[in-house]
Amino acid sequence: MRLTVRSCEWMGDWYVIERAEHDGRTWMEPTPSGASLQCSARFSDADVEGPAAEMHLIADAIERRSSAYRKRCAVEVVGEEVRFFSPRNTVGEHGIVTLAEADALAALIRQQVPTPLVTP
Repeated sequence: MRLTVRSCEWMGDWYVIERAEHDGRTWMEPTPSGASLQCSARFSDADVEGPAAEMHLIADAIERRSSAYRKRCAVEVVGEEVRFFSPRNTVGEHGIVTLAEADALAALIRQQVPTPLVTP
């Protein structure tokens, strides 16, 4: 699955990692506590999102074949797969891609997300 990083322009310094190809659908899914808005761009059960500095931490972890955790975005490299999730919002389903797909995302982050002056 090819991933992309999208700027949330209306939110300032905020980015979301999502599927590069999707049909744009949104729908509601029942949850134990009510309902959850879902969208076809999402590749796990929650948005993997955060400011530019955290996107660069994600890219660093992918390139080092390690892990990075922040409030709303996390990545773990486990063998030949890379798992993305939101520590705050993921309740089960991580987004899983290959190392090659994650490497392509890391390169895209480096290319499209401004380098922060300070990293968290």
